[in-house]
Amino acid sequence: MPLNKITQAVILAAGIGTRLRPLTDSCPKPMLPINGKPLLERTVLLLKNQGIRDFIFNLHYLPDMITKHFGDGSRFGVSIQYSKEIGKLSETAGALKKMESLLRDNFLFMYGDELHAFNFRPLADFHMANGALATVVLKRSDLPQNGDIGEVDPVTRRMAVWHTRPHGITDYADRLHVNGGLYALSKKIFRYIPAGVPCKLDGEVLPAAMAAGESIFGWVTDEEILDIGTVEKYRYAEEWHARRGIA
Repeated sequence: MPLNKITQAVILAAGIGTRLRPLTDSCPKPMLPINGKPLLERTVLLLKNQGIRDFIFNLHYLPDMITKHFGDGSRFGVSIQYSKEIGKLSETAGALKKMESLLRDNFLFMYGDELHAFNFRPLADFHMANGALATVVLKRSDLPQNGDIGEVDPVTRRMAVWHTRPHGITDYADRLHVNGGLYALSKKIFRYIPAGVPCKLDGEVLPAAMAAGESIFGWVTDEEILDIGTVEKYRYAEEWHARRGIA
């Protein structure tokens, strides 16, 4: 794999999954089965098929279930390292900060409770070609008020405005799209992440980087990106997956 390609991914897998109880009483949210296979395993295999070979998972809730299933990743043809969250969770950017020494110059970053069949290769190539600090996957949603909103230049794809929740936007206008929770990031992002304190990537770090004039882009997709944060959403994700006929 050429050195200018992204081959590393961070997957956040620390959440407790309170809204998914009782399903998560004895199972971490990313390990819930999607038609017979843990969601996190499906994500790893999807990314492996796109050239990602090195993974870092952050862990907190029932971590042994994840480490016992994946080990060092060799059983799946990849390499997996772990970053454990002890005590209070550090939020998205805080968790990422703890992995700084493990990360290469550019990497993918995503949540372990999302199901999708997203093709990261064009996104990663675009991110690298533009020398971006961050490239954020954006999508449409029936409830834009529930997510952070990116306003993107339709020609350059550069992020013009980032509307952090709560923002009061309930209807879409031109160039407005909701955060899909998938990112390509440069390691330069750590300039904007303080050490040792909880910090949010979308709510604090991206706005600070944009204010500093950093190159942040939006990658708009029509691909469905589903979170499984509630029992109803989890059941829908299983049905969605079955309809697509994915093995």
